[in-house]
Amino acid sequence: MHVFIDSNILFEDYFFDNKSSKKILDYAKENLIYLYMSEIVRLELRRQFQKEIEAKNRELNKVIADAARLKIDSEVKLIDIGKQLEKFDEFYSELEYIDSFKIIPYKNEYLPDIVDRAIYRKKPFTEEKTELKDALIWKSYSDYVESNQLSKCILLTNNTSDFCAKKDKSKVHQDLLVDTDKFSVINSSFNFLKLKSSVLESPEHKFQAYISLFNFNKDFVFNLIIENFAKDIEDTIHLRIDNLSPNDVLKDKDYWYNGYVIGYSTEILECADVEYEILTDSALVSGKVYVSCDTECFQYNAVREHSEEQFSFVSEQYLTYEIYFNFDMGEGEKCSDFEITDMNISSID
Repeated sequence: MHVFIDSNILFEDYFFDNKSSKKILDYAKENLIYLYMSEIVRLELRRQFQKEIEAKNRELNKVIADAARLKIDSEVKLIDIGKQLEKFDEFYSELEYIDSFKIIPYKNEYLPDIVDRAIYRKKPFTEEKTELKDALIWKSYSDYVESNQLSKCILLTNNTSDFCAKKDKSKVHQDLLVDTDKFSVINSSFNFLKLKSSVLESPEHKFQAYISLFNFNKDFVFNLIIENFAKDIEDTIHLRIDNLSPNDVLKDKDYWYNGYVIGYSTEILECADVEYEILTDSALVSGKVYVSCDTECFQYNAVREHSEEQFSFVSEQYLTYEIYFNFDMGEGEKCSDFEITDMNISSID
């Protein structure tokens, strides 16, 4: 789920302190959602934050003047605006270290389209007002969504008059659909939680978010198998080899060998055809793995001398097995219930 936040959602809540916005930020920290903020939104919030501090300083100046008039012996200091803006900048810089939070820059090439919208009063412009910042926010968001081919996108804004359809405030205005049709609209942090929390906090969604942290490819699964199931695979192969006869592995099929095969060292070579399926709070991982084993073939020596061994060495063979498997993986990369569903010899050298 991709959530794009508008400036008005965080006015007077610049540091995500309110309960609803804090929870949304927590969802991003837990990788349950992807949270995006336009650079225009950040700059607008920064300016609004500065204006609020300036207003407080004007009030403090009045207090200082009144205290002097009343001969009140108490020190009142003005707020250091520079330090407060440094705190703001540090907070938003740290947000960008969250994997699922991104500030999206605006591009100069947006200007021609925005000028055209302003002239013809296409949304988010209207006849009554010209909202350049809203146009830049929308362009940065819609461009990012289309460029990255995202789906399940939510515009979190209470500016429904500029962004939304007249009859349905959960949809973007028709003028904006030319840029992208991937957005639905939710008009407050509280409503977002009301509509989405049950989904985001479900075990299945949480585990899906956990799985998304990994590059779930054949190399990843290969390492899981090496770390967790190498002994199971080795034991299974040796058991299978113990039931082979030399005729099963020797290329000379014109002669019947009555004897046995011994397996030695095994090596897991590679994985292929890796897939996974989410099962509530775990994943069922499946695929196939190629495993090699050195073997020696012995035949029964029917014409041996009394002092000779009952079985004599025939040949050394290098077998490669193709093994179809599945296992469960939970959080913390905890793997269990390894199962081999099929195996066969894929090559003999």
